[in-house]
Amino acid sequence: MMFSERLQQYAAEKFEERKKYYGPVLEEIEKGLLDCRKEEAVLMRFLYGTMPVRDAGEYDFEVFLGYVRHALFLRREVLWCSELPEDLFVNYVLYHRINSEDIVDCRGFFYEKIKDRIAGMRLWDAVLEINYWCAEHATYESTDSRTASPMTMYRSGKGRCGEESTFTVTALRSMGIAARQVYAPRWSHCDDNHAWVEVYIDGKWHFLGACEPEEILDTGWFCEPANRALLVHTRNFSDFAEEGREELISREGALNYYNDTSFYAKTQKRTIRVMDEENNPVPDAHVALEILNMAEFFPAAVQDTDENGEVSITVGKGDFRLRVWKEERFVEKMVEPSDGLLMEVLLPEKTEAAENEKDEWNCLEICAPKVDPVREVTETPEQKARKEERSAEAIELRTERFQKLYDAERAALYPEEQEILKRAGENFEEVYAFLSKDENPDRRRMLHALSLKDAKDLKAEILEDHLDCEQGDLPDEVYVKDLLCPRIFLEELTPWRSRIRNYFSVEEKEAFFENPEKIWEYIESHITYDSEVEYETIFATPIGCLKMGRGSYLAKKILFVAICRSIRIPAHLDCIDLGMEYYRDGTFHPVGKKFCQPPASLTLQVQDESEWKYAQSWSIGRLNGTQFDTLHYENEVFVGKKLELKLEEGVYRLITTRRMPNGDQCAAFRVIELKGGDEKNITLEIVQKELDDMLLSEKLPNAALKTAKGEICSLDKLVGDQPIMLSFLGTGEEPTEHVLNELLEIADKWNAKGARMAAVLRSEEDLKNATLSKALAAVPGIPLFYDQSGISAEIAELMKVDPKKLPLLVLVCPNLVGVYACAGYNVGSVGLMLGLMQDIM
Repeated sequence: MMFSERLQQYAAEKFEERKKYYGPVLEEIEKGLLDCRKEEAVLMRFLYGTMPVRDAGEYDFEVFLGYVRHALFLRREVLWCSELPEDLFVNYVLYHRINSEDIVDCRGFFYEKIKDRIAGMRLWDAVLEINYWCAEHATYESTDSRTASPMTMYRSGKGRCGEESTFTVTALRSMGIAARQVYAPRWSHCDDNHAWVEVYIDGKWHFLGACEPEEILDTGWFCEPANRALLVHTRNFSDFAEEGREELISREGALNYYNDTSFYAKTQKRTIRVMDEENNPVPDAHVALEILNMAEFFPAAVQDTDENGEVSITVGKGDFRLRVWKEERFVEKMVEPSDGLLMEVLLPEKTEAAENEKDEWNCLEICAPKVDPVREVTETPEQKARKEERSAEAIELRTERFQKLYDAERAALYPEEQEILKRAGENFEEVYAFLSKDENPDRRRMLHALSLKDAKDLKAEILEDHLDCEQGDLPDEVYVKDLLCPRIFLEELTPWRSRIRNYFSVEEKEAFFENPEKIWEYIESHITYDSEVEYETIFATPIGCLKMGRGSYLAKKILFVAICRSIRIPAHLDCIDLGMEYYRDGTFHPVGKKFCQPPASLTLQVQDESEWKYAQSWSIGRLNGTQFDTLHYENEVFVGKKLELKLEEGVYRLITTRRMPNGDQCAAFRVIELKGGDEKNITLEIVQKELDDMLLSEKLPNAALKTAKGEICSLDKLVGDQPIMLSFLGTGEEPTEHVLNELLEIADKWNAKGARMAAVLRSEEDLKNATLSKALAAVPGIPLFYDQSGISAEIAELMKVDPKKLPLLVLVCPNLVGVYACAGYNVGSVGLMLGLMQDIM
């Protein structure tokens, strides 16, 4: 027997505990186990005993058996895999799920693709080589939060960092290398998050950027951001681990979070003691560490107090907010590094509905951790040159591969769908087959109702299932978006329309059609949910919900919409609060929502509407029990310096924030209580802070830049008599992609303000970058140059930023005075530069 008695017993006990949740599929599982070999059965019980229950309803037994058989092959045949500790093998080689991706049996596929590439290599070199292979097949693209499968990444060639890291971890695990995704849930110094990869070599974890190859480990463009993080964690789905190997932060349903912050940043171990009004410890209270990011207090970690009323957590040396609650009581408090390692928090017996009775702005100054490196890893000039050469080769190979997959001649027959077909990658034939099958206009309309990302992994047979729709007298927009479209939220696309029609009786469907509220009554009485055995980030599909009789609140809302659309009732989830709405008599009606009549009206007023962007400079959340749930007003803009919101009766919190050049934030919050029919006006305020002490006044060299025509332009001539953002770009790399996407987002504002920018590229190859092309089109008149003398490094050193990082953005004023610069990854830097230019002009 390959496995220890401890693992066998653990797997058996966990599987027995889960059986009660697997009723509809338990017979299939147990029959499959009888056909397994003994070692296969141990690992299958391990998976079924620890996976989110939702997975068992979405994927067949054979899918998981594919993972098990490949892992056993690796354990027997691959030396470095056979030498792994048992807990690392099952958690970081065997395990099918890395984060929230769609599950596809793909390990054998990747093994066959990579095995010859790393034959005979030592483990360290194999890891580096696999990352080059990953870069040859996938790169960064900003996209939605649905996590595509590693196979989709391979077949489409692009994805966000969460997908790049899931893809890379899969490639590594496929070769028997223990690998995991690492996650900064929110940065402290800028509005974003990030995911990367760790691998286990010679008894230690080492890190690398996914699809971002280096010649050495433990380095990457994200080192400095990670060094400023408040929290970095990893996660897995079992607690089968060597005791004390890592700090367990918390458990969230089926998921375990482990603290990885000290590997990247200087930290403090903070202890929070929760006391009641009689000075007694409060056990079983919930304590959330919250980071102000994207204008909301995001709960990055949640722990429960012990019998002494205490929790402890290792965090970076920056400010954060604590939220403590038990039952209906809660309290919030800001925490600074200087507050001491032990902090007592009083949990009151009664919590007022509105935190601030005076209904006024409460100002906060929130400091991010400062740069304080924990390691020095430096590549040699030879390593740098080799990386640049091989990275260029990877880009060329990837570009050539996907160009061959796109059939321009056939795509030209569908000019309005060309972008969809370009995004499809290897899925081109699937998309084209659906599009060209016949002249049904709903084919085109359906494809446009989906996201561009869906083109990467949609299946024609699933879309065919959803073509059985009739528009009748419905408006085009309602018909296409709210009846025809097979996508409801971020769930995996399935043929739910025909399945739902066959699932319910004629009488049930007639009753549902007569009164759609009965659909929700049915769902509430038939679909249950046990959060302790699930992973809330992923949710059951409508088919999975009905099959297992289980689903989260969000999954049940998705099922409601699916049932409505299946019986020809247009329906959707409201974009503001994801509430369910169905269409009847020319309007949408909310379901399960006690919306006051009339609603409250909150009118927000601002001085300069261009300064205000939702989820960046402001947000609003509604009190739900003991926490404020952020509403989604990303698509709303101020018109005439005003924005009117129609809101349910309740308690709300407004947050405003301004990010400083050093990553700190000047913020304010205000808690208000609204009754039905209230009309309230509030002026949003941003706390102002003098920037002089954060800006520089460095005389820059009058560098010579080469134009696209080969002419020489001096820097002083380029700057002239107005400030300009001098941008040294690393096109194709994630930090530069962020900068270009930010420029695209604020292009109208940038153009309206008459702001100036010059782009300095590394070579003419950079001009092939699609995001750069879009940015140049959106902001006309950006001059292009090439830095052939390496002046960017000299300017970076003068401006006191990392000379090895791109992009390098420098705000240069007349007389070649540099006043501000940032290098590498700094989300929000383009907007910050625009604001600084306005202050200077």
